Parts: sequence; C-alpha cells; structure tokens
Amino acid sequence: MGGAKRSGGDTSEDVREREAPLWDHIVELSIRLRRIVCAVLISSVVLSVLPANWNFNSGVYVPLVSYFPSLIIQTVLPKQVGLFGKTYNVVIMPESPFETFQIIFLSALLLGLVGASPIVAREVWAYLEPALYPHEKKMIKKLVVVSVGLFLFGVWLAVYIVAPWTLKITLSLYPFFVPQGYEAIIRVSVSDVVILTIELALALGIVFQVPLIMYYLLAGGILDPSIFSKDSMKIAFVVMLFIGAVISPDPSGLGMIAIAILLYLPFYIAVKLGEKAYYKRVLRELVKEEEIDVIRVKKR
Repeated sequence: MGGAKRSGGDTSEDVREREAPLWDHIVELSIRLRRIVCAVLISSVVLSVLPANWNFNSGVYVPLVSYFPSLIIQTVLPKQVGLFGKTYNVVIMPESPFETFQIIFLSALLLGLVGASPIVAREVWAYLEPALYPHEKKMIKKLVVVSVGLFLFGVWLAVYIVAPWTLKITLSLYPFFVPQGYEAIIRVSVSDVVILTIELALALGIVFQVPLIMYYLLAGGILDPSIFSKDSMKIAFVVMLFIGAVISPDPSGLGMIAIAILLYLPFYIAVKLGEKAYYKRVLRELVKEEEIDVIRVKKR
C-alpha cells in the first residue's frame, strides 16, 4: 500500500512495495476483505450458537443469538414512563411473525462484528502498514487495540446510554396525546426496539473509527493540519450535530447534542494529536535533509 516514494532510510524493497501497481493493491484489498468477511461470519455463527444460560443441568438450551435481543430490551426499554404524576405501562408486542428473522440476523451480525473486531482492525491496518515509516509500523499494534476499543466503546455507548435515553424521552411524549380521564397503555414493537439499538450500536461503533483515521491521515502527512482551522472545526461540530440528529430520534434535541459532543471530543483530541505528530514528522525530515546536505558538502 502507498504509491508515494518517501525518504528516511527506506530499503529498496520498501520503495518497490510502495510503488507497486494499482492492481496489486486491489488484489491485496480483496484478499483482506475476504478474510474480514470470513472472520465476521465465523464469529457470528460461533457466538450465536453459544448457550446463553450456561446451565447444562437444566436441559434447556437457549442460544445467545435468541437471548441477546431480550437482553437488549431489558437494558434499553423502560417498563413504565411517568408524566404529570401519572404512570403509564409500556407493553411490547410483535408486529409480524417474520420480524424474528430480521432480529436474529442483526443480532448475529452485531455479535460477529464484536467478536471479529480485533481481526477486522488488524486486516485494515495491515493493509495500510506498507505505506508507513519503520517507526510508524511499530504503532500498528497500538492502533489495532485503540480501534477495537473505540468500536466497543461505540457499541457500549449505544446500548447503555443512547438507546435507553432516546426511548425514554420518546415514550414520555405519548402521554401528551392522551385526553384527561382516559387510560392508556404504550405499545412498543419488539423489532423496532431491537433494530434501533443494533443500528445505533453499529453506527456509533463505526463512527468512532473516524478520530483514528483522522490521526493516521495527519500523522502520515496525507492531510495538512491547516485544513482543521477554527472555522472548519465549527463546521465539523455542525456535522456531528447532524449525525446526532440522524442517529437519535429523540425529538427534544438533547440526544442529538449529547451524541454530537461524544463524537466531537474524540475527533478534536485526534486532530490535536495528529497535528503534533505531523509537525514532529516534518521536523524529523528537515533534520535528515540537513544531515544529507552536510554529508554532500564534506564529500566535496
């Protein structure tokens, strides 16, 4: 990976590797993508069939893929919502007999991505590795760990913070439409709750990779730090607000702001660290160029 020739004591093999034809990069990318797909599929199958109860003496087998949706509902959906001193019960009901297939598929997909996340991160960063300097290649293992950590943090944030908060606020708006003197039960679709939570988990897990990508692009000299001026960072925050509005259906706007802040902070930190790494890189290259000039003068 990497077609640009870079100085810094690279061997001829490194240079040839970086100047490899585009087709070689496409072939390597397809190989790594196949590995990622296979890892996710294998992880999905293995984790899905694992027993969720771990009680073999009872003789009841509950696969993790079927227990996982019920765990999501217990975590994100309130049993009751209160407003103006009144309490309303929340009832879950299926919408159709076929929604179970969609729930199982998405549950297996999330389990597979979580289980295979170290392999996915390793394959992605290994594809980028040839374009790095030798000292930068040592960072790959750290980047893999950080990438997996950010993905899992995004999943955790969605399941335990964003989804419960979003559903609680959204369901709390229903009593406003109930006339005085009427009793109401709030009915919620099982598939809506589970699918919303899984989609939030996948979205936040992927979005939280952006700070790491920004750091890599800056540290690698691919992006110039001048791009991230005060005005552009303000625009970035507005984009985060838009993403928060898309991810969170919370009509109050609080969920949108909370998600935007949680997305912006890692992005801001990554940009600042990337700028620092960029200028260190520039300084290191200038020092090497001066050393080369000194050697040339001495030879003369």
